[in-house]
Amino acid sequence: MIADLLSNPEFQRLEKEYKFLSRARAKVTELENFPYIVLDIETTGLEPAKHEITEIAALKIEKKEVVDIFNTLIKPKQKIPYQITQLTGITQEMVDDKPSFKEIIPQFLTFIKGFNLVAHNSAFDIPFIKHHLGLNDKTLDNKTLCSLKISRLFLPQLRNHKLNTVAEHFGITAKNRHRAMGDVEATFQLWFKLLELSKKKNIYDLDDLLKIC
Repeated sequence: MIADLLSNPEFQRLEKEYKFLSRARAKVTELENFPYIVLDIETTGLEPAKHEITEIAALKIEKKEVVDIFNTLIKPKQKIPYQITQLTGITQEMVDDKPSFKEIIPQFLTFIKGFNLVAHNSAFDIPFIKHHLGLNDKTLDNKTLCSLKISRLFLPQLRNHKLNTVAEHFGITAKNRHRAMGDVEATFQLWFKLLELSKKKNIYDLDDLLKIC
């Protein structure tokens, strides 16, 4: 395994003499050191064209450390359905005095600018965000990684790959499920567990992970 090789004392000795070996080490730590935004949203339903975003939470990660937080409830134009309140705990009263999606766009786009995005089931979150940005003549061009798709590849033995199931596999307690920040916190912890698995499968490159996603 490449990771075992890099920890070998003889390799470390040679590394001081041959600079190209240092580049091999950099390759191994590349994925962990990339800047990431781990994000999650809550919505009034399942279809981007019919439903709206009620909450966005995001953690800005640099070198495995949280360096900034974005977290806001959003007032949708439509009323929050009862069944959605039952699922997420977000009531109409909680969002009545909150900003609209249009109002939070400038701050949100500034927050994520230049960062890779990580989401669990990005096929849900990203289309929602793109659609509602598009309604306001804005675009989302960030590279996106999906921890759900990666977990399916790395952990095929699990009964399913929902966030709480994969988190439990790694001993991560997913608190405040179905609230954006609760899901972001669980995904943040899960993400670096998946990066450790990627090393065991000799995947050290961001582009390789993007292909999986």
